[in-house]
Amino acid sequence: MKTSHIFVLSALVITGAYFGVLSLFELPETTMEWVLSDIILGAILYVNYLVIAMAHGSSKARKHYSDKKVTA
Repeated sequence: MKTSHIFVLSALVITGAYFGVLSLFELPETTMEWVLSDIILGAILYVNYLVIAMAHGSSKARKHYSDKKVTA
């Protein structure tokens, strides 16, 4: 498994456990709405990050180096 897969998997487990604990307690609706709005905002920011990263691409992939050495 790659490091990114381990990070995503651990984030999902932690989030699931957090919401499991939250569901055990009777929380006011405003608290749950606040948590859900934070999740939605985080998802929007993450999708924007992915779009920007894909649009700009890797700077290493854009550089082109010739295999031939130039001698003067």
